[in-house]
Amino acid sequence: MMVCLLLWAIGVQLTVAPRWGHESYPLGEWLINYAGGFVRRGLPGAWVALLAGASGIQANHLAIFASLLCYLLLMTWFLRYATRTFPAALILSCVVMGFPAYQECIVRKDCLGLLLLLGCLKVDVSRWPRAVAILVINGLACVAILSHEAFAFYALPALVCLVYGDRESLGASQLLLRCLALLPAAGCFCLVSVFHGTPAVAAAVNHSWLPLWRTINPGGVDLDAPVAAIQALGWTSQQGLSPGILVLTSGLYQPVAWAGVFVVSFVLVVMFTGRDGERGGNDAKDAKIRVTALLLAQALFIFPLCLLGCDYGRWLFFWVGSSLMLHTEHRRAPRWLETAVARAFARLRFNDFLVRWPANDWYLLCFGVPICWTYHNFLIASPIGRHLEVVWLWFR
Repeated sequence: MMVCLLLWAIGVQLTVAPRWGHESYPLGEWLINYAGGFVRRGLPGAWVALLAGASGIQANHLAIFASLLCYLLLMTWFLRYATRTFPAALILSCVVMGFPAYQECIVRKDCLGLLLLLGCLKVDVSRWPRAVAILVINGLACVAILSHEAFAFYALPALVCLVYGDRESLGASQLLLRCLALLPAAGCFCLVSVFHGTPAVAAAVNHSWLPLWRTINPGGVDLDAPVAAIQALGWTSQQGLSPGILVLTSGLYQPVAWAGVFVVSFVLVVMFTGRDGERGGNDAKDAKIRVTALLLAQALFIFPLCLLGCDYGRWLFFWVGSSLMLHTEHRRAPRWLETAVARAFARLRFNDFLVRWPANDWYLLCFGVPICWTYHNFLIASPIGRHLEVVWLWFR
């Protein structure tokens, strides 16, 4: 049922995505380019423009294809390697790969960033000469940061602070060396922070895609004025912070609702971790401890994103997706954090809780991550809620 509903959601999204144009945030983010000079998030758009000019294929079709390819590659990797610890139902749910499908976020660069993180992790433990490995890791990280600067939050701290396998926790000198090794990537992040965009750059980027906007929507008005993700390039720091500030200052409802979604997601991941191997005894318990510690560490690293923007569903996807990837690639949080988690589990009698409330796939069918804070959106965010609405409208 989970597979059928997910394929349905993907199919529905792909049928409408070719009609997204000038006012589309997902497509606009892919098409940010360097037409107005160097700017953050512009590298994929520059590649798309180059390929569109060389091949004659519409740029929006190339962006949709690239997004879908990244999404399918990431999902395939999770299903191939992560299911040793995480059930396939969890991976296909709205907590992980289901979120982009059910909330029309497949046409985003999010999966590209996670795939580049995977590349960094693979190169980090390869047999390449260390100098070559560091150069490649920085190259991959720079590509990711030039695509979307959020990579600097969910990936760079993890590459520095988390250990591989059963190695001991890092000392101060080792942490310093790791920081120095990633200086080029950090410098790239500083660069995109300085050249974050201006109204003139946004206007130039939008103007470069005017023929595309007119092809997608021939009767559209105000196509020469930048909107959505392209317009956001011209925002001041105050404008960029205002959506997040509004969420935090508009009363208790939205902050509590988002906190609840994050907490429920956290609990579901921990509950399902090692579920299919629980009969093995301590292996499942150790996996839960390690995954919980990784989730806590990654939450600390990603937390600034929740202050800098209000795309909380995407931040949750980065948080959970990167944590599952790090565990699958044998990364571990500091031992003191794992020890603290083990003690907390013992005091809270977490194992007794799992006996009373075992991980059941139906929880995942009924849980979704909403993006709008109406009661209706809460109800249709889950796989079952989303498709029950479709069936209801169909028969109505």
